[in-house]
Amino acid sequence: FSFVLDPGVGIESVVRRLNGVLEGLDLKWRYKAEISMGVGFAKGNVWSRKARRQFQREMAEGRPGYTGNSGDKDDEDEEDEPALGFKIQLLFGKESNGVEVKVRWLQGRDSVLFESFCGMLKAKMS
Repeated sequence: FSFVLDPGVGIESVVRRLNGVLEGLDLKWRYKAEISMGVGFAKGNVWSRKARRQFQREMAEGRPGYTGNSGDKDDEDEEDEPALGFKIQLLFGKESNGVEVKVRWLQGRDSVLFESFCGMLKAKMS
């Protein structure tokens, strides 16, 4: 999935907005500026209004957010597996005059969840 942002938008502004959107959700997100790419994992539809409100309540109460897998092979359950894994790459100066945002589905089995995430991301970034 990909979309292009307006030509007048600078890459630094896009990176700030992208990080702001994803860091405000209950998911794991890591962006590497040197390669203009980030990878994230979500345990479900954490961008819905209900999930965002619950996450804000938990953060206000001092409870930690999503921590993902512990890394121990013995403790891995189906429930600990992220429901969605994704990669986001920012491309600029190619065929389009703006910044192109490419989203790639890395993990999970629910295509509707991925499509919902892409729709939310496009709406928040535009």
